[in-house]
Amino acid sequence: MRLPKLRELKEAITAVLRGPYTARFPAEPTPLPEAFRGQPVFDEDECVGCGACYEACPPDAMDLVDDVEAGVRRITIHLDRCIFCGQCEANCITEKGIKLSNHYDLATTDRGELRESVEKALLICESCGEVIGPRDHVRWVAERLGPLGFANPTLLLTAMEDLDAAGGVPTPSAHLRRGDKLRITCPKCRQVTSLLA
Repeated sequence: MRLPKLRELKEAITAVLRGPYTARFPAEPTPLPEAFRGQPVFDEDECVGCGACYEACPPDAMDLVDDVEAGVRRITIHLDRCIFCGQCEANCITEKGIKLSNHYDLATTDRGELRESVEKALLICESCGEVIGPRDHVRWVAERLGPLGFANPTLLLTAMEDLDAAGGVPTPSAHLRRGDKLRITCPKCRQVTSLLA
């Protein structure tokens, strides 16, 4: 029975000489482990606005709003509902659009401060005015497909727009014609133009 008493005495002396084991949290930041999951943060340059993070969020802590009038898609994270599970980062199609940071001290009295947002320009159908998707997402798909993307007029015209090779966009007509196939159109309008004789 003497060994446990000697061990406890050794631990007490070590604690007196080295100081307390606990961290001085408010005064000094706590060292975080490498795989720590903190606040999710959007990377404006890498995020394409696809909404995969919104679809994968288990606590429904994200909002996705397509503002057609302003021509933007807004994705907002409500950090007061976020559980820092990392599903948004794991399901990001670019693997860099949203990352979990080391920031975890989110205490505040104003819930308005607990929001992280990103806005992306929308691509609108030239025939019916429906939302096709964010421009950055369409560009990302065109880059991933490479030469195969030229089979889709919407991807082709968006890529040509980036190169400033596309001329003026024709004004939408009242009725779809076969020539409207080579315009930026949604899948429904593209199907109608394909079926026209």
